[in-house]
Amino acid sequence: MAHSVSEIIDSDGHIFERDEEIHPYLPKEYQDPLSFKNSAFFPSIDGWRRGGLRGGHVDAAAWGTFLDEAEISRAVIYPTAALGFGFGRDRTWAIALARGYNDFVADRFMRVDQRLTAVALLPVQDPLAAADELRRTVNELGMVGGLLPAVGLRIPYGDRAFDPLYAAAEELEVPLAVHGAPRQGVGIDGIDDPDAAFVLAHPYSVMTQFTSMVFAGVWDRFPRLGAAFLETGCGWVPYLMERIDRRTEGRIGRRLATEQVRQSPIYFHAELEEREVLPTALSVVGDDRFVYATDFPHESAATATQALEGFLAREDVSQSAKQKILCDNVQAMYGMR
Repeated sequence: MAHSVSEIIDSDGHIFERDEEIHPYLPKEYQDPLSFKNSAFFPSIDGWRRGGLRGGHVDAAAWGTFLDEAEISRAVIYPTAALGFGFGRDRTWAIALARGYNDFVADRFMRVDQRLTAVALLPVQDPLAAADELRRTVNELGMVGGLLPAVGLRIPYGDRAFDPLYAAAEELEVPLAVHGAPRQGVGIDGIDDPDAAFVLAHPYSVMTQFTSMVFAGVWDRFPRLGAAFLETGCGWVPYLMERIDRRTEGRIGRRLATEQVRQSPIYFHAELEEREVLPTALSVVGDDRFVYATDFPHESAATATQALEGFLAREDVSQSAKQKILCDNVQAMYGMR
């Protein structure tokens, strides 16, 4: 695939993490084989059967093959099962599991193929512990950010309880990524069609967290805090920002959402196939706030290549915007060099 950008970087790919692979990386008190086999490590994402996800087991070699076939130079790894991590209630277990998962990813992916890096799984049930784990994974393992599961916690991310985590991320100059997936607890529990649930769940959960963080003044307190809102496309961004701005304009102590996004390092996922809404989002927000993601292995090298070829051929997106979405913005968001 010939392309006209300097390189292509995947801001959000995945693995299918398995309990038996993570188990050796857990603290000694969790090494009892009976306790390991009797229950799953991660909560169910939402009760939906997801056995049809593409790709099967994915290791570093499979990721390397994908990068070669899709002609992508680097990728940032996110979990799959752990996208439901917010549903966990046991803080002690969350801390241990997050540490074990992060050590597993660093050892089995990042150290095997240097084109792969990752965001840290954080025990968000305990924001102080999450801040400590973010520091450890960035400073010791070389990870480039932290995951904020969009669903499951009893308080939204605008709550001041998360301020220690935001302070740590700002200090480390790494982003925190709000990532959707679970279809439970986002107001669509009465919908039984899996496609309808998929369409609604990702943006609903991410929009909720974005709105909470904006109205709570997270970026007033932490103006240099990097954040990403992923796997939702970008069509919701102009719509929601305009609604927030109309509600806050002229109110003392309230900053417009558009101001916050333009003045702080806040990024959004852009789906390359978004025909109508992508140009609108670029015109409203600017072309330096959107990033590309493959979603591999939930998608294949063939579909990634097809999407890239179609995007690079688009005439309604400037060459400068293509370079930023596929490369420059991803580098800026994660502090890559």
